[in-house]
Amino acid sequence: MSLHWVNDLPGCFGRVLACLRPDSAFVGAMLGGDTLYQLRCALQLASLERDGGIGVHVSPFVKPQDVVGLLTRAGFTMLTIDVDAITVGYPSMFELMWDLQGMAENNAAVNRTLRLNRDTMLAAAAIYQEMYGSVDEQSGEVSVPATFEVLHFIAWKPGASQPRPLERGSGTVSLKDLGSVIGGAS
Repeated sequence: MSLHWVNDLPGCFGRVLACLRPDSAFVGAMLGGDTLYQLRCALQLASLERDGGIGVHVSPFVKPQDVVGLLTRAGFTMLTIDVDAITVGYPSMFELMWDLQGMAENNAAVNRTLRLNRDTMLAAAAIYQEMYGSVDEQSGEVSVPATFEVLHFIAWKPGASQPRPLERGSGTVSLKDLGSVIGGAS
């Protein structure tokens, strides 16, 4: 779960491939995709309004299709990737940021602003609440969601015992006859 901090994913995947035995699996999980998109959006809108431009306040995350491309480029085969979206409710943006700091998931972008001024932070909290927040009708508790997308993947190092596709043109069934072959459906 720390691959999202790796600055050179192609190099990392290449080194993992070199360490594996033939026909062995690399199983991994990392944060990616649209992780923390609500926080990112609120901070960008607040920065645009209060500071006159957009600052990098949330580290970038790799997209699932990019992970597949990087693993393929490194030399892995038989790739499988799955995305789990986990949404956690917080009383406000400040509790979310406190938890992120406690998890050591601070922004690591080189071109980030070193501090977020108070006006921008308060504006971002208000935007976050207005755009994504909800109020529980029974308890009256306010909640804002934070979405974490976890990319799970498995990739195999090529080996002699791995299944291989047949040669082109070696098929014995026409695609137009496929329905009758797999169950008599027409």
